[in-house]
Amino acid sequence: MKTLFLATLFLPIAFAAELTLSSPLNHQVCQQNTPLKISGSLPQAAKNKLTLEARLSENLWTKIGFLSAGKTNFTARLNSTQTGWHRLELRTKSKGDILHTGSVARLGIGEVFLIAGQSNSANHGAKKLTAQSGMVTSFDGTKWQIANDPQGGASGRGGSFIPPFGDAMAKRFDVPIGIVSIGSGGTSVREWLSKGSRFPNPPTVLNKVTQLENGEWESKGLLFDKLADRLRILGPNGFRAILWHQGESDANQRDSTRTLPGALYQKYLTQLVQESHRVAKWKAPWFVAQASYHTPDDPGSPDLRAGQKALWTSGTALEGPDTDALTGANRDKDGKGVHFSALGQKNHGQAWAQKVAPWLEQQLTPIEVFILAGQSNMEGQGVVSMDHAKYYNGGKGNLVWSMQNSSSKEKMAHLRDGDGNWVERDDVEISFKAHDKVRKGQLTVGYTGYGNHSHIGPELQIGHVLGDHFTAPVLLIKTAWGGKSLHKDFRPPSASVDTGEYYTKMIAEVRDALNVLGNRPYQLKGLIWMQGWNDMVSKEATAEYADNLVLFAQDLRAEFKAPTLPFIIGELGNGGPSKEGTGMHTFRQIQRSGTARISNARFVATTQFARPKELSPNPGHGHHWFGNAESYFLIGDALGREMISMLGKK
Repeated sequence: MKTLFLATLFLPIAFAAELTLSSPLNHQVCQQNTPLKISGSLPQAAKNKLTLEARLSENLWTKIGFLSAGKTNFTARLNSTQTGWHRLELRTKSKGDILHTGSVARLGIGEVFLIAGQSNSANHGAKKLTAQSGMVTSFDGTKWQIANDPQGGASGRGGSFIPPFGDAMAKRFDVPIGIVSIGSGGTSVREWLSKGSRFPNPPTVLNKVTQLENGEWESKGLLFDKLADRLRILGPNGFRAILWHQGESDANQRDSTRTLPGALYQKYLTQLVQESHRVAKWKAPWFVAQASYHTPDDPGSPDLRAGQKALWTSGTALEGPDTDALTGANRDKDGKGVHFSALGQKNHGQAWAQKVAPWLEQQLTPIEVFILAGQSNMEGQGVVSMDHAKYYNGGKGNLVWSMQNSSSKEKMAHLRDGDGNWVERDDVEISFKAHDKVRKGQLTVGYTGYGNHSHIGPELQIGHVLGDHFTAPVLLIKTAWGGKSLHKDFRPPSASVDTGEYYTKMIAEVRDALNVLGNRPYQLKGLIWMQGWNDMVSKEATAEYADNLVLFAQDLRAEFKAPTLPFIIGELGNGGPSKEGTGMHTFRQIQRSGTARISNARFVATTQFARPKELSPNPGHGHHWFGNAESYFLIGDALGREMISMLGKK
């Protein structure tokens, strides 16, 4: 009976058909913090609707999708935060029976790098090196294998810097490292441009370019097509960065007409970066090395190096290693060659690791994300420097004036550096969409609906307070529109009637900003809400405000799967203290009582931050705190500090 029982127990698996997996492949390394793409096919079309399930190693089975009756091919995604090497198993089920099974024996989840350029990025080094860690594999366009030289997909039959680079990164981060190498020896950046890209002078080697009747030259796009193929295979956020080592074939050519000036090098490589982003469908980071060395008699081109450096300073690329400094014993042919010796290959790999690793450590640190939402006073109406006597009251109450004359001037001192420039924080970024255009960058003045540096909102000091508190980087996602009510425009889905148009837009803007982070981890830490004027002026909206505020918090938390997301609600404090019985007084009481009904939420009083209209740049704009920059600064300070206090509460 025991034998019969066991046979019956395992019968569904014993007779399961084998499915074919096209992705991932054996020995493949998939980028961590990016959903794992699983695709393949059944040996024949499904007779019924099938459930797709997958698991890594000995984890529980996870439902990842369905396959409709009559279908053969499938694509699904598996979310996993487990780095390391795994066995991936896949199965289909129908009514509890297992009908198909498939597996990948060795699958890595770690860090993936695409390496491109010319010979010193490929297999033209003096010695074939091997990956020593057992943690590094490479992709040749068809299959993955241990990353021993020569690297599949790149030119040459010799050695490369890739094994020592991969081993160094694997040791430092203790994760599998995947390499996709496509370097091509002797190529100019001009040859890497997409098909049809034109330039006045040809590179030294002409087999990848064509001369036109008018005398111009254009790229055949062969190398770009190869790059595009790998980008499509890897998919959006499917790798960490592109490492670019190239320049020797553009610097100091024997025929000077074929030498590429540094400014044009910057232009063409910028074009290549932008075209790669278009194909990849995400802004993959590029690292650009300084590479222009030929021989001891021609140790580099200052002009080309300046062009490469300009890519860093412009923000187009990140700083790669200075490989022109690897001279002497680091070069082949007894130090007289352009390619690297065995020693040079190892030092080249270490040089890349020394540039990439610190940046990667930052990328792996979760970003602390805060949502700032509301209407025009969150959008920002504090005047920065405009001081027209008639239109801005001579500048009284603007930010410049307030930093010199207000009671908060010492508290505001950090907003400017020693040279009088507005500080830009590299540890706090802000994303704000206005007029259908997203502006994202380092926190500073000007992230308002005006599209320049003329105004501030609460976000400026909120960001400074949060940035000073957290050691991790901070991202503020600001989503705000003037003249909008919670009663109608931000109306949450759980309230009766239709969901507000701007509630939907707010969710979309937050999602878009989070998607831009790609495979960068983040933690949604809290939401700060500054809104109310358009509800205060309506008796009907005022009466419903507390209920709508509770539902607003409830629905947002459900949307982002954050049931305890901290909420800070800023008081509609315009004009200072209000008289009992007025609409403003009633509304403020309702704001406070509504906040009290929300778990893990706090109300922040702001009336004390109102300043006289006589000392403000917009005396006629009471609904905008008279444009007083000190008011907006102090509101942001209070909101930010209350958020920190709330997060610190156990």
